[in-house]
Amino acid sequence: MPRLFQIVSLTFALAACNTMNTVVPISNAAPGTPGFKQVITNSWLNSKSNVTDMKEDVVNGDQKRVQLSVFSDQATPQSISYRFEWFDANGMRITGAAQAWQTQRIMPRETIIITGIGPSPTATQWQLQLLDTNLPWTQ
Repeated sequence: MPRLFQIVSLTFALAACNTMNTVVPISNAAPGTPGFKQVITNSWLNSKSNVTDMKEDVVNGDQKRVQLSVFSDQATPQSISYRFEWFDANGMRITGAAQAWQTQRIMPRETIIITGIGPSPTATQWQLQLLDTNLPWTQ
């Protein structure tokens, strides 16, 4: 029984190591500063997928679009998963608006573009969630 407990504990410990990093916009950001904040809970993931730029605009007349540049400083190809969550003007999560996780491959020292479009005109705020797809112990 103790051996089974060790295996189960190790499995949960390894799963817990794969925490998610998030990127959120900063309202009223000062000129010359990035208009976003990264919440880093996984520094390994941050070196694989560091957000370097953000742009926002409106498409289809009333839907918010977000474009983020993501840079990897790694020497080998990396995979990350990401999704956007959308919120209304009061900060309430829009039910069913969370997109499915998507996987993106980043080549060494490459910058990729991740784009999200709000599901409705009420989606005025967003959050990008990043997750490590190929973990360091599986490479």
